[in-house]
Amino acid sequence: MYQRMAEAHALTTLTFTDISTGDLPDGLEREPMLARLHAKEGEQMLVGVEAFIALWLRLPKFKYLAHTINWPIMRGMTGLIYNSIIAPWLYRRYLRQHCNV
Repeated sequence: MYQRMAEAHALTTLTFTDISTGDLPDGLEREPMLARLHAKEGEQMLVGVEAFIALWLRLPKFKYLAHTINWPIMRGMTGLIYNSIIAPWLYRRYLRQHCNV
């Protein structure tokens, strides 16, 4: 979905990599990368909510949401919800669809 949005807005600063197969960035393992959203900004690898914020700041329809969840109290609550509910659910869904689990 995010890749289609970036292409629709001709955002050349965003690139997407399918890490379910093929090479991985140095020092990273496939399972942890599949379990949480990762985004590379410069030399820094962002994970979870920080990755969403970096991505959403570049997508016009999500920019205001990124600013909202970037407030300190919102970032903490959003991180807790993402890490304990959303990310595990998405990962289990991925496993069911791609690994016949």
